[in-house]
Amino acid sequence: MKERVFDWAMSREVKLGSLRCQVVDLVFVGCILVLAFLARLRLLPIVSGDYYGAFKPWMDQIRENGGFRSLGMEISNYSSLYMYIMCLLSYLKFDDLYLLKLVSILFDYVAAAAMFLIVHRLSGNVRKAILGMTFLLFSPAVLLDGAYWAQCDMIYTAFLLFALYWLFKGNSNACLIFVAVAFAFKLQAVFLLPFLIILWAKQRTIKLRHFVWIPLIYVVSIIPAFLMGRSLASLMGVYSGQAELYPWGTLNYPNLYTLLGEAMPELHYAAEVSGAGILLTVAILGGIAYYLYTKKIRLTDRLIVTLALLTVAVTVYTLPHMHERYGILLDLLAIVYAMLDVRKLPVFFGFSLISVVSFMPFLITVEIVPLQYTAIGLLGLILYVGFDFYRQVEAGTR
Repeated sequence: MKERVFDWAMSREVKLGSLRCQVVDLVFVGCILVLAFLARLRLLPIVSGDYYGAFKPWMDQIRENGGFRSLGMEISNYSSLYMYIMCLLSYLKFDDLYLLKLVSILFDYVAAAAMFLIVHRLSGNVRKAILGMTFLLFSPAVLLDGAYWAQCDMIYTAFLLFALYWLFKGNSNACLIFVAVAFAFKLQAVFLLPFLIILWAKQRTIKLRHFVWIPLIYVVSIIPAFLMGRSLASLMGVYSGQAELYPWGTLNYPNLYTLLGEAMPELHYAAEVSGAGILLTVAILGGIAYYLYTKKIRLTDRLIVTLALLTVAVTVYTLPHMHERYGILLDLLAIVYAMLDVRKLPVFFGFSLISVVSFMPFLITVEIVPLQYTAIGLLGLILYVGFDFYRQVEAGTR
């Protein structure tokens, strides 16, 4: 049968640097990028409670006080880096809701690029990398967080994904710089630190001296606000202030504290339970570190991805004061986990489903599934990943 011109054109090989693919791959990527943006475009008019209760008043105050000149004031409890973005947006004559959402959407695409690079680096397969990028762009948590909610969690998450990319390239310095920038945007970047510390202990890529980037870049990030007149104490205490603002064991995140009845607004024994929970987190992560450190094993890329997913999952499940959005990094790590073994795709779908169920009580004020049941489901996923981690380690020590 004579080959059609269409088939001939689609099968042509294209070389982009060291990357080799076919025209059909580029066409598919283009369609995915456009469809992902159109999906987000439909969500732009939606106004969430966080926008009315926080972002809109902040933008109004920034405009009233002269854009960047407002940096000397304590307008929000967000990091200086995000406030710089808000100040920059204040000079644009456009709807603030759309402006803030478009920034988050931009970082959806930045994160997608990082996902492509990670999966391609680990698998060497262009189509797996494209699939990973597609899962990220259409992940329910990613779609809802920025385009629907107007939240900015994908900013720090995108930097963490690039940190992982440089980790897999064997560059400790670049990895920790990206972690530091993520931390300067949001405290939740620390969720990745236990994983990095374990890798340092196993002498895999991470160098202890490069952790200095985290405080250094944070201090550099607050200098403009300090020079504009904001007190050093308030700038250095932004993250501690956030922790004190939310005393509940959990804010709609289906973790351990949901099972203990510490969800907002019950607040039974928040201070006592939270203190014990922090120690529990340290104990479990320390146990994982101890177990792996005592094993004479070569850390494969697949094992490292499993370790990252497990340690982040344990952290968000056992640490107190978790918002419903703080599991978004889990969803993205689960994509990498699944791309290295397609049999693990149900794990990604499971984490994604938990995110959606967790978001609903805030976004639409409906608890589709009681959070206690969701917390049990999440625990089941964590135990599965933990058992897979154990199997990989034991298989590698034989």
